[in-house]
Amino acid sequence: MPPDLLVILGPTASGKSELALRLARRLGAEILSCDSMQIYRGMDIGTAKPSRDELAEVPHHLIDELDLADDFSAQDFLDQVKPRIDEIRSRGRLPILAGGTGLYAKMLLYGGESLPHDPALAASLRLRLESEGAEALFAELRALDAVASEACAGNPRRLLRALEAVTLLGGPLPQRQTAPQALPGCLQMILLPDAADSRQRIENRARLMLRQGWIEEVESLRDQGLEQAPTAAQAIGYRDILRHLRGELSRSDLEEAILISTRQYAKRQRTWFRHQHPGAIFASPSSTADLADVEQRLLRQLL
Repeated sequence: MPPDLLVILGPTASGKSELALRLARRLGAEILSCDSMQIYRGMDIGTAKPSRDELAEVPHHLIDELDLADDFSAQDFLDQVKPRIDEIRSRGRLPILAGGTGLYAKMLLYGGESLPHDPALAASLRLRLESEGAEALFAELRALDAVASEACAGNPRRLLRALEAVTLLGGPLPQRQTAPQALPGCLQMILLPDAADSRQRIENRARLMLRQGWIEEVESLRDQGLEQAPTAAQAIGYRDILRHLRGELSRSDLEEAILISTRQYAKRQRTWFRHQHPGAIFASPSSTADLADVEQRLLRQLL
């Protein structure tokens, strides 16, 4: 029986969005973004958001739905994506979940413990992050829950969420005792280009984005409050451009800073996807022809 949910995941610049769009055109499907930043209006160039023509051609969900000042968590994603999957299915169409925010995908596909939340505590932790720095809070989390701290390295937002939950629980986060089983009726394809190919893709795309006006986009968003945004301000590349606009990075150093932060992010994504999605199919496309082969491979299972 053909799957009723197709999931296409992978690190940044892996070709997942292109593959999802090609399949959606072929199948009359609809795409749900699994990207923590594409949901924000105005963050277009640096998030590699689909073009206006592509958005008009294929129905997309969870794109351009929030203002910069809005917070957006993994739980918010679940609350939004689950009813939309059901609604798309009810119209006889295939939902395609596509993106690179691994935590969102894992919580949807494999479930997870519901973590406690206290808005007042969350706000105080954000203030502490600003005044004390990430390293101090990271050390605090590590002392309380070493396992959780490892999953938060380099991610201030995840650090805050984990520290909040650990504090409210009074101890380590609950750990899954059995191997997770993916959502029934789901077909997962994870694109993992090799490190050298990933590096080249990232370089090519970052330079193209800068030529397309990425700095000007961030400058406009800064005037709309990007630096104070609770979630949007954490976006890869945007943080480096904000530093440039504050005079902390020269234009000549900006490109290298973006490349370094994006490569590091892609490396973390590759590690995550290798280990967090049992039952997924993996492919390592390195060219347009390779991507076409992956498309045909999926079509054979979907038609």
